[in-house]
Amino acid sequence: MNNLKFSIIIPNYNKGKLIKKCLDSIYNQTLSQSEYEVITIDDGSDDESLDIIKTYNNYILLYSNREYAGGARNKGFDVAKGEYIILLDSDDFFTDTTVLEKLKNQLNDEDVVFVRYIENKAGTINYISENEESNLNELIYKSKYFCCTLKCFKRELISDIRYKERCFHEDISFVIELMCKARSALFFKENLYVHYKPGNNSTVDNYTIKKATDFYTQMISYFYLADKYPNKKEFILNRIKIDNYYKKIDHLYDWIKNNNPYSYKDF
Repeated sequence: MNNLKFSIIIPNYNKGKLIKKCLDSIYNQTLSQSEYEVITIDDGSDDESLDIIKTYNNYILLYSNREYAGGARNKGFDVAKGEYIILLDSDDFFTDTTVLEKLKNQLNDEDVVFVRYIENKAGTINYISENEESNLNELIYKSKYFCCTLKCFKRELISDIRYKERCFHEDISFVIELMCKARSALFFKENLYVHYKPGNNSTVDNYTIKKATDFYTQMISYFYLADKYPNKKEFILNRIKIDNYYKKIDHLYDWIKNNNPYSYKDF
Protein backbone atom coordinates (compact mmCIF):
# COMPACT_ATOMS: atom_id res chain seq x y z
CA MET A 1 0.00 0.00 0.00
CA ASN A 2 1.33 3.43 -0.94
CA ASN A 3 1.58 5.61 2.18
CA LEU A 4 3.45 8.47 0.57
CA LYS A 5 1.86 11.73 1.64
CA PHE A 6 4.10 14.09 -0.33
CA SER A 7 6.11 14.12 -3.52
CA ILE A 8 8.62 16.97 -3.32
CA ILE A 9 9.65 17.95 -6.85
CA ILE A 10 12.78 20.05 -7.38
CA PRO A 11 14.05 21.23 -10.78
CA ASN A 12 17.75 22.03 -10.74
CA TYR A 13 20.00 23.92 -13.11
CA ASN A 14 23.48 24.87 -11.92
CA LYS A 15 22.47 25.49 -8.31
CA GLY A 16 25.35 23.55 -6.81
CA LYS A 17 26.06 26.35 -4.33
CA LEU A 18 22.52 26.22 -2.93
CA ILE A 19 20.93 22.81 -3.48
CA LYS A 20 22.63 21.22 -0.45
CA LYS A 21 20.77 23.59 1.87
CA CYS A 22 17.53 22.71 0.07
CA LEU A 23 18.04 18.95 0.39
CA ASP A 24 19.28 19.14 3.99
CA SER A 25 16.10 20.99 4.96
CA ILE A 26 14.04 18.15 3.46
CA TYR A 27 15.92 15.17 4.85
CA ASN A 28 16.04 16.71 8.34
CA GLN A 29 12.24 16.85 8.60
CA THR A 30 10.59 15.25 11.63
CA LEU A 31 8.06 13.61 9.31
CA SER A 32 9.14 10.05 8.59
CA GLN A 33 10.98 9.67 5.29
CA SER A 34 8.59 6.81 4.52
CA GLU A 35 5.88 9.45 4.05
CA TYR A 36 7.55 11.57 1.38
CA GLU A 37 9.69 11.17 -1.70
CA VAL A 38 12.22 13.58 -3.17
CA ILE A 39 12.30 13.89 -6.96
CA THR A 40 15.09 16.05 -8.36
CA ILE A 41 15.22 16.80 -12.09
CA ASP A 42 18.52 18.06 -13.39
CA ASP A 43 17.96 20.27 -16.42
CA GLY A 44 21.40 19.99 -17.98
CA SER A 45 23.66 21.34 -15.22
CA ASP A 46 27.38 21.58 -15.81
CA ASP A 47 28.40 22.49 -12.26
CA GLU A 48 28.76 20.35 -9.11
CA SER A 49 24.97 19.94 -8.62
CA LEU A 50 24.80 16.26 -9.58
CA ASP A 51 27.71 15.29 -7.35
CA ILE A 52 25.96 16.95 -4.40
CA ILE A 53 22.58 15.33 -5.12
CA LYS A 54 24.17 11.89 -5.32
CA THR A 55 25.53 12.14 -1.77
CA TYR A 56 21.99 11.69 -0.42
CA ASN A 57 19.94 8.53 -0.04
CA ASN A 58 16.34 7.75 -0.98
CA TYR A 59 15.97 10.19 -3.84
CA ILE A 60 14.78 9.92 -7.43
CA LEU A 61 17.04 11.66 -9.93
CA LEU A 62 15.71 12.45 -13.40
CA TYR A 63 17.23 14.32 -16.31
CA SER A 64 15.94 16.89 -18.77
CA ASN A 65 17.74 18.92 -21.43
CA ARG A 66 17.11 22.64 -20.91
CA GLU A 67 13.36 22.24 -20.78
CA TYR A 68 13.17 24.97 -18.09
CA ALA A 69 11.39 24.57 -14.78
CA GLY A 70 8.04 23.60 -16.32
CA GLY A 71 9.43 20.85 -18.52
CA ALA A 72 11.53 19.51 -15.65
CA ARG A 73 8.54 19.46 -13.30
CA ASN A 74 6.52 17.54 -15.90
CA LYS A 75 9.04 14.71 -15.66
CA GLY A 76 8.60 14.73 -11.90
CA PHE A 77 4.81 14.62 -12.23
CA ASP A 78 5.09 11.56 -14.46
CA VAL A 79 6.76 9.46 -11.75
CA ALA A 80 5.37 11.01 -8.55
CA LYS A 81 3.46 8.69 -6.20
CA GLY A 82 2.64 10.99 -3.27
CA GLU A 83 -0.90 12.04 -2.46
CA TYR A 84 0.16 15.71 -2.59
CA ILE A 85 2.72 17.52 -4.72
CA ILE A 86 5.06 20.14 -3.23
CA LEU A 87 7.11 22.20 -5.68
CA LEU A 88 10.40 23.70 -4.55
CA ASP A 89 13.14 25.44 -6.49
CA SER A 90 16.64 24.16 -5.85
CA ASP A 91 17.53 27.35 -3.97
CA ASP A 92 14.51 27.09 -1.64
CA PHE A 93 14.64 25.45 1.78
CA PHE A 94 12.05 24.52 4.41
CA THR A 95 11.83 27.03 7.26
CA ASP A 96 12.29 24.42 10.00
CA THR A 97 12.31 20.68 10.60
CA THR A 98 8.64 20.40 11.56
CA VAL A 99 6.76 22.03 8.67
CA LEU A 100 5.98 18.85 6.73
CA GLU A 101 4.62 17.16 9.84
CA LYS A 102 2.49 20.21 10.65
CA LEU A 103 1.20 20.36 7.08
CA LYS A 104 0.27 16.68 7.08
CA ASN A 105 -1.57 17.04 10.41
CA GLN A 106 -3.70 19.90 9.09
CA LEU A 107 -4.70 18.25 5.83
CA ASN A 108 -8.26 17.00 5.59
CA ASP A 109 -8.44 15.78 1.99
CA GLU A 110 -8.39 19.31 0.48
CA ASP A 111 -7.58 19.58 -3.22
CA VAL A 112 -5.20 22.51 -2.91
CA VAL A 113 -3.27 24.06 -0.03
CA PHE A 114 -2.24 27.69 -0.10
CA VAL A 115 1.06 27.99 1.74
CA ARG A 116 3.15 30.92 2.88
CA TYR A 117 6.82 31.51 2.25
CA ILE A 118 9.59 33.94 3.10
CA GLU A 119 11.26 35.71 0.20
CA ASN A 120 14.89 36.66 0.73
CA LYS A 121 15.68 39.05 -2.09
CA ALA A 122 19.33 40.00 -1.83
CA GLY A 123 18.95 40.31 1.95
CA THR A 124 15.57 42.06 1.90
CA ILE A 125 12.94 39.89 3.61
CA ASN A 126 9.31 39.73 2.47
CA TYR A 127 6.55 37.47 3.76
CA ILE A 128 4.48 36.09 0.88
CA SER A 129 0.95 34.75 1.36
CA GLU A 130 -2.23 34.51 -0.66
CA ASN A 131 -5.45 36.47 -0.20
CA GLU A 132 -7.03 34.31 2.50
CA GLU A 133 -10.30 36.26 2.51
CA SER A 134 -11.26 34.93 -0.93
CA ASN A 135 -12.85 31.66 -1.97
CA LEU A 136 -11.49 29.45 -4.76
CA ASN A 137 -13.50 31.12 -7.52
CA GLU A 138 -12.53 34.60 -6.38
CA LEU A 139 -8.88 33.63 -6.20
CA ILE A 140 -8.90 32.97 -9.94
CA TYR A 141 -9.06 36.73 -10.43
CA LYS A 142 -8.04 38.10 -7.00
CA SER A 143 -4.90 36.05 -6.45
CA LYS A 144 -1.98 38.28 -5.48
CA TYR A 145 0.76 35.84 -6.40
CA PHE A 146 -0.24 33.66 -9.30
CA CYS A 147 2.53 31.10 -8.91
CA CYS A 148 2.59 27.35 -8.39
CA THR A 149 5.07 27.54 -5.50
CA LEU A 150 2.42 29.10 -3.24
CA LYS A 151 0.39 25.92 -3.60
CA CYS A 152 0.57 22.31 -2.53
CA PHE A 153 -1.96 20.21 -4.42
CA LYS A 154 -3.36 16.74 -4.86
CA ARG A 155 -1.52 14.69 -7.46
CA GLU A 156 -4.80 13.40 -8.90
CA LEU A 157 -5.79 17.01 -9.65
CA ILE A 158 -3.10 17.26 -12.32
CA SER A 159 -3.64 13.88 -13.97
CA ASP A 160 -4.26 15.67 -17.27
CA ILE A 161 -2.43 18.99 -16.66
CA ARG A 162 1.17 19.66 -17.63
CA TYR A 163 3.37 22.70 -18.01
CA LYS A 164 4.31 24.10 -21.38
CA GLU A 165 7.95 23.15 -21.93
CA ARG A 166 10.80 25.55 -22.72
CA CYS A 167 8.48 28.37 -21.76
CA PHE A 168 8.85 31.31 -19.40
CA HIS A 169 5.89 32.35 -17.23
CA GLU A 170 5.01 28.66 -17.22
CA ASP A 171 2.86 29.03 -14.10
CA ILE A 172 0.13 31.08 -15.76
CA SER A 173 -1.96 28.50 -17.61
CA PHE A 174 -0.99 25.66 -15.24
CA VAL A 175 -2.22 27.45 -12.12
CA ILE A 176 -5.42 28.69 -13.77
CA GLU A 177 -6.38 25.14 -14.75
CA LEU A 178 -5.39 23.83 -11.33
CA MET A 179 -7.71 26.40 -9.75
CA CYS A 180 -10.51 25.53 -12.17
CA LYS A 181 -10.37 21.87 -11.13
CA ALA A 182 -9.96 22.36 -7.37
CA ARG A 183 -13.07 21.99 -5.22
CA SER A 184 -11.68 22.56 -1.72
CA ALA A 185 -8.80 24.47 -0.18
CA LEU A 186 -6.76 24.83 2.99
CA PHE A 187 -4.78 27.91 4.01
CA PHE A 188 -1.65 26.71 5.83
CA LYS A 189 -0.71 29.36 8.38
CA GLU A 190 2.97 28.43 8.67
CA ASN A 191 5.77 29.74 6.48
CA LEU A 192 6.61 26.57 4.58
CA TYR A 193 9.93 27.57 3.05
CA VAL A 194 12.38 30.34 2.24
CA HIS A 195 12.79 31.43 -1.38
CA TYR A 196 16.14 33.02 -2.15
CA LYS A 197 16.46 35.60 -4.91
CA PRO A 198 19.94 37.01 -5.47
CA GLY A 199 18.59 40.26 -6.94
CA ASN A 200 19.04 41.77 -10.40
CA ASN A 201 21.87 43.89 -11.69
CA SER A 202 20.33 44.67 -15.06
CA THR A 203 18.31 47.80 -15.79
CA VAL A 204 15.62 45.64 -17.43
CA ASP A 205 16.08 42.71 -14.98
CA ASN A 206 17.04 40.45 -17.88
CA TYR A 207 13.59 40.66 -19.42
CA THR A 208 13.59 39.63 -23.07
CA ILE A 209 11.31 39.41 -26.09
CA LYS A 210 11.25 35.63 -25.59
CA LYS A 211 9.93 36.08 -22.04
CA ALA A 212 7.42 38.72 -23.16
CA THR A 213 6.03 36.60 -26.00
CA ASP A 214 5.87 33.54 -23.74
CA PHE A 215 3.82 35.61 -21.31
CA TYR A 216 1.40 36.56 -24.06
CA THR A 217 1.15 32.96 -25.32
CA GLN A 218 0.31 31.82 -21.80
CA MET A 219 -2.29 34.56 -21.40
CA ILE A 220 -4.01 33.55 -24.64
CA SER A 221 -4.55 30.11 -23.10
CA TYR A 222 -6.93 31.78 -20.63
CA PHE A 223 -9.52 32.00 -23.41
CA TYR A 224 -9.18 28.28 -24.13
CA LEU A 225 -9.61 27.47 -20.44
CA ALA A 226 -12.62 29.79 -20.15
CA ASP A 227 -14.22 27.72 -22.91
CA LYS A 228 -13.09 24.39 -21.42
CA TYR A 229 -14.46 25.24 -17.94
CA PRO A 230 -17.65 27.24 -18.64
CA ASN A 231 -18.54 27.37 -14.95
CA LYS A 232 -15.29 29.30 -14.39
CA LYS A 233 -15.57 31.54 -17.46
CA GLU A 234 -16.68 34.63 -15.55
CA PHE A 235 -13.74 34.42 -13.15
CA ILE A 236 -11.12 33.79 -15.84
CA LEU A 237 -12.35 36.72 -17.94
CA ASN A 238 -12.29 38.89 -14.84
CA ARG A 239 -8.62 37.98 -14.43
CA ILE A 240 -7.87 39.13 -17.97
CA LYS A 241 -9.73 42.39 -17.42
CA ILE A 242 -8.35 43.22 -13.98
CA ASP A 243 -4.75 42.57 -14.99
CA ASN A 244 -5.23 44.61 -18.18
CA TYR A 245 -3.62 41.96 -20.36
CA TYR A 246 -4.73 43.78 -23.50
CA LYS A 247 -2.29 46.60 -22.72
CA LYS A 248 0.64 44.19 -22.80
CA ILE A 249 0.18 43.81 -26.56
CA ASP A 250 0.75 47.58 -26.88
CA HIS A 251 3.93 47.22 -24.81
CA LEU A 252 5.13 44.37 -27.02
CA TYR A 253 4.38 46.33 -30.18
CA ASP A 254 6.22 49.38 -28.85
CA TRP A 255 9.19 47.23 -27.81
CA ILE A 256 9.58 45.72 -31.29
CA LYS A 257 8.82 48.86 -33.31
CA ASN A 258 10.87 51.33 -31.30
CA ASN A 259 13.48 49.01 -29.81
CA ASN A 260 12.19 50.08 -26.42
CA PRO A 261 12.84 47.24 -23.92
CA TYR A 262 10.54 46.90 -20.93
CA SER A 263 11.40 45.62 -17.48
CA TYR A 264 9.40 42.72 -16.09
CA LYS A 265 7.56 45.10 -13.77
CA ASP A 266 6.71 47.55 -16.58
CA PHE A 267 5.56 44.80 -18.92
